[in-house]
Amino acid sequence: MFKKLLLVTLAAAALATGCSGGGSSGSGKRDLSEFMYLRGVFTWWDAEPEFQLKKADKPDVYFASAELVADGQPYDFKFADAGWSAGSNCGFKGKEDEVVEVGKRVKSNCSSAFENFKFTPPETAVYDFFIDVSGEVPEVYIEKQ
Repeated sequence: MFKKLLLVTLAAAALATGCSGGGSSGSGKRDLSEFMYLRGVFTWWDAEPEFQLKKADKPDVYFASAELVADGQPYDFKFADAGWSAGSNCGFKGKEDEVVEVGKRVKSNCSSAFENFKFTPPETAVYDFFIDVSGEVPEVYIEKQ
């Protein structure tokens, strides 16, 4: 009897946490702007407040901006929470998704470990880094401001 009561209590707690945690954007998904960051060589891989994700104009799309110098070298980056948590560490899904170009959408794996995206800016400018979680597989893309 005690085991059944414990299992029911744990299940109820898990459901309550899942339903109330992290907010929602109307689709039942967590609000990434509450805990995710753009992290990369230009942030020293830190979760800096200025690189915390913001909501874009479309549902389930988030972005952060970074000013990058076009020196011909790629910038490595990811989207991740402050603790590099499993499920909140978004790098490239397949090798064909590793290099991101302006306007090109690539697939992301949010349970990645070492799969950093690479972006070589075509010119020195401010770029918006987007992650779109509206579909089954998150997509990443970059636009120049």
